[in-house]
Amino acid sequence: MRLKALLLLMTMIVSNRLCLAQTKPCQPLRHARLPAISELIYSRARKKLLAAGWQPLQTKSFNDADEDPDIKSGNGPLFWTRGYVELEACSGTGVAACAFLFKDAYGNHLRVTTAGEELPEEKTYARVTGFQFVCDERQGFSHHTPLTNGQEN
Repeated sequence: MRLKALLLLMTMIVSNRLCLAQTKPCQPLRHARLPAISELIYSRARKKLLAAGWQPLQTKSFNDADEDPDIKSGNGPLFWTRGYVELEACSGTGVAACAFLFKDAYGNHLRVTTAGEELPEEKTYARVTGFQFVCDERQGFSHHTPLTNGQEN
C-alpha cells in the first residue's frame, strides 16, 4: 500500500512538472481507441498505442536531447536512445517516474506515465502507472473528468 501511495505521489510530481506547457486534463469528444495499457511494461504499452492509432509526439529536439535536464536523468537516456521521441521527462530519483506524449488523428494528446527502473539485463522494466488526455485551453476541448488509472470514461 505504501508503495502504491509513493508511486502515485511521484507520478503526480512528474505530471505537475510537465504542466508548465499549460496543458490541462480534458475529455475530448472523439479520440482514437484507448487500449488496456495499465501495468504493462512501457515497450508493450507503446506497441498497443501505436496499433490503436496513437502516434508519438516528439517533445524534444534531437540536437539538445543530451543536455536536456528533463530527459538526461533516470530512464531518460535509455528511452531516448531507443527512439522514444515522445519522452517528455524522467525523474532521476524516487520511483524513476517518466512521462510520454502521444497524438491521435483527431489532434488529441495523451500523456502516459510510468514508474520503475528500466534494467533489461536484470529483466526489470518500467510499467505504465496511468494515462490521461491533456489539452491546451485554446484547442476548445470539453473539459470533463480526466481518465483515472488508465480507465476509459
